[in-house]
Amino acid sequence: MNPSLSPRADRGPFRLGAAAAALCLAACSSLPGTGPRSAQVQEQYQPDASNHPFQLVDINATAIQVLQQRPDTALMSRFSDTAAPATVPDLAIGRGDGVTVTIWEVGADTLFSAGAAANLPLPTVNSARGAVIPEQVVASDGSITIPFAGRIEAAGHTPLQVQQSVEQALTGKAQKPQVLVNVNHNASNTVTVVGEVTNGARVPLTNYGERLLDVLAAAGGIRAPTYETQVQLTRGDSSVTLPLTQVLRDPRENIRMRAGDDLIVTRQPETFTALGATGHNAQINFDAARVSLGEAVAKAGGLVDTRADPRGVFLFRHEPRAVAESLGPVPEGLAGVDSVPVVYRLDLSQAGGFFLAQNFDMRDHDMLYVANASSTELEKFLFLVGLVAQPIISGAAVEGAVR
Repeated sequence: MNPSLSPRADRGPFRLGAAAAALCLAACSSLPGTGPRSAQVQEQYQPDASNHPFQLVDINATAIQVLQQRPDTALMSRFSDTAAPATVPDLAIGRGDGVTVTIWEVGADTLFSAGAAANLPLPTVNSARGAVIPEQVVASDGSITIPFAGRIEAAGHTPLQVQQSVEQALTGKAQKPQVLVNVNHNASNTVTVVGEVTNGARVPLTNYGERLLDVLAAAGGIRAPTYETQVQLTRGDSSVTLPLTQVLRDPRENIRMRAGDDLIVTRQPETFTALGATGHNAQINFDAARVSLGEAVAKAGGLVDTRADPRGVFLFRHEPRAVAESLGPVPEGLAGVDSVPVVYRLDLSQAGGFFLAQNFDMRDHDMLYVANASSTELEKFLFLVGLVAQPIISGAAVEGAVR
């Protein structure tokens, strides 16, 4: 028998193919993928681990109830707004304000109106004449000047208080003086509004007690959709940023503005990132005031039939520690951490999972990940085996034909 045609020689290419297949099988666990499988996420969740710990929470009715009660960043809690409309204090005059003072006297020989009335018939004893002190700007020392009364402290006082001060200073000089103080140019009691508004400006406040939305309206309104608009209120050393939709949704957040407040309006679309076995891996805009987890999956192109594990829909998010503790035990490795990394898990292989997805709200910068099904790894393996074995089999066939 020709050695080259022996059964032992014929099996050589197939043995090589089998060896290659065995090598591929050994490396199956290291095949490329878009991320961890569902089982791997479960394995990596180790409450006692100190390296890269996270909290794993199943999305169910209890978890959704906890999240619906989570405290949002709030203007009300930071700045408060307890004053009722009837108790809003009068605004005080400030440096740089334009003030006009009108003085009336009663009698025939008045201090302020005698010169002005030189060509007029003499008034009766009970008549009253007035004089207007031209508008003057409150000086840097906080005072204004009134003839025959001298320097009157104005800054930090209400118009009524300045009126009383002027009347007291003129007592004994003018005849029964009556004073009226008006602020014609309000430069100190203003709110600065800038950013995505029609007309950025310093909006003057009044004794009406303007609220945040009043000030935005006075600035011409916003230029971006409400669901893409963020407002940042800075008062003194404190600053709070929150979505405008939160102010519209909760009337308590529409707090009263105070002199010196800065209101910055920015266009900042809320987004989430979709990864894994979805139809579209990208950063995706909400384009709405509220987006549920179910809607987020749809925006990402849904689950890919040939790849996705419907039991492995995960959402990655950082939660405040108080919220994380309400959801369940926080891993020991996260002791003292204020922002806890939480992985939410949803099972869409059951019909009830879709109702849960409908009630679970997405938040800005969430990361949605859909794991590959286990069968996907087998398909990859078989495909790889085919790539390796097919040339060998083809070569053996050619060799046999030649022989």
